[in-house]
Amino acid sequence: MRRGPPSLLVLVVRRLAFFAALAMLAQLAGVFAEYWTDSHNLGRLAVEMETKALGAGVSIEAGRPAYALPPGRRARYGDAAGGYYVRVRTASTQLFSNCDGACERYFPPLDLKTLAFWMRPIRPGKPLYVAGGRIATETPEPVMVEVAILGDRDGVLNDVLANEVLDHMLLPMSLMLVFVLGANILSVAQVLRPVAKAARQISLLDPRTPPGRLATAGMPREIAGFTQAVNAALDRVAELMRTKRLLTTAISHEVRTPLAVARLELAKISDPRARKVEQDLQALNHLVEQLTDLARVEGAADAAMDRIDPAELAERIVGDLAELIYASGKSIAFDDLGATPFKGHRALVENALRNLIENAVRHAPKGAAIQVEAGPGASLSVVDDGCAIAKASAGPGCVGRQGLGLKIVGRIAEIHGARFEWTRIPGAGVRASLDFAATVS
Repeated sequence: MRRGPPSLLVLVVRRLAFFAALAMLAQLAGVFAEYWTDSHNLGRLAVEMETKALGAGVSIEAGRPAYALPPGRRARYGDAAGGYYVRVRTASTQLFSNCDGACERYFPPLDLKTLAFWMRPIRPGKPLYVAGGRIATETPEPVMVEVAILGDRDGVLNDVLANEVLDHMLLPMSLMLVFVLGANILSVAQVLRPVAKAARQISLLDPRTPPGRLATAGMPREIAGFTQAVNAALDRVAELMRTKRLLTTAISHEVRTPLAVARLELAKISDPRARKVEQDLQALNHLVEQLTDLARVEGAADAAMDRIDPAELAERIVGDLAELIYASGKSIAFDDLGATPFKGHRALVENALRNLIENAVRHAPKGAAIQVEAGPGASLSVVDDGCAIAKASAGPGCVGRQGLGLKIVGRIAEIHGARFEWTRIPGAGVRASLDFAATVS
């Protein structure tokens, strides 16, 4: 199943996310370049990070400070073999050390007053060679945690860079991205609200009826301009439809009178060829009547609907057409199968049923029986057995039935929201049905 094009909202979110990702990558490169080139600052940050983590091991036992390596730092500072030295002391007592005599090369003497923070580079550049310390707690007395990083085999520098990226880029950028995306989604949704309303209005428009105007209030200028162009196009379509109806009606009325005069004149001629011309003129007159009916259908679509009893309507039309049908050598009957009243344009429904009956009369062979049914429900049907008779007599009768009359019926069904079905009954005839269940009153 093919998906439709993405919405404007989705496109905006995608592009914002894409450019935000680019901005984050650029800022990541900037942060990395800034910190990587400043070895002194990296050393300070490494000392702060390690002493803070190691300071979690300070505890108070019997009113005196005590120390044990935190679980997360035992692998790194369990011994000095890895190049990571640690010493924890108070002003007078050493609480913990993993370097014994080697600590004296990198840490201040024990009798030196504890400092809030100190740091000194042992060797410039990378990998890190740095020493430093800070006071981890002030109670019951100051406890200083001191570290020395010699070569950084365990990747303390990577942890420092990751922490700086997280603290100074990912969190602020993520918050900004959330607010920017939220603000843009809200803005685009508000801008598209009148556009969605116009789209729903367009989907309900019928070019055969007077067009409504699409509102442009609240739309961006570019979309409002497009909407105005759509309004202008709808006006042109409506004008074309009005012109078509006017032209169809005018042609029908202008041609009908000359046809009637010609038929009167031909009636005075006894030549058999005149009878053939009369038949042709009768067919042409039928076409003109259908064109007039089509113009009337298009013009009556906006009229008010009436309550229609399909049984009463069908019985009356069958009575009106019975003499003509019997004169053509066919028969007609009416049957009420439990019809239900519905709402519709009475003139259009009558026109549709007459077209179905006349279509059966015109195309079925002599001897055909035409059955008009009202019901079940809000339906009307016309059935004939022309195919069976044609088959028995080896003559035509089941072809060529789809003409302008059935198109008119289809348009009438469309106006009413009804279902129109025209089907051949195998070996029998043709059944044409109109179902007005959508307008049942």
